[in-house]
Amino acid sequence: MKTIKFFLFCTFLLCAIPVMNAQSSEIPSDIITGLNDGNAGQLSGYLNSNVELVIDNKNDVFSKQQANGIIADFFRKNHVTGFQLLHNGNKDAASFVIGTLRTSSGNFRVYVLTRKNEIQQLRIEPSND
Repeated sequence: MKTIKFFLFCTFLLCAIPVMNAQSSEIPSDIITGLNDGNAGQLSGYLNSNVELVIDNKNDVFSKQQANGIIADFFRKNHVTGFQLLHNGNKDAASFVIGTLRTSSGNFRVYVLTRKNEIQQLRIEPSND
């Protein structure tokens, strides 16, 4: 009987570990809120020390400080009216979201890639909608 209980307990742990890992690799809700509010300061707390950005005519890897300035400048030029999450997913320690950023200047397609709750890549490109 003890063997069966031990086997069931081990089976439960093996099934629960992937679920716990998947939950821990989701994009923090503060990132979604920061996009929805057009708040570069809120996003800056999640920027990796080096971030790949594709915003306006900028397409490069920038330091955290440079990236924050570029994002803040984008939000100043394009007043955000909302963010609609279209798709999200995760694999291992990486997570991503894809959505539409609605601004006073039009809609933009947004892609955010995180690893360990740090933004590794942020793309804000004009939407074809």
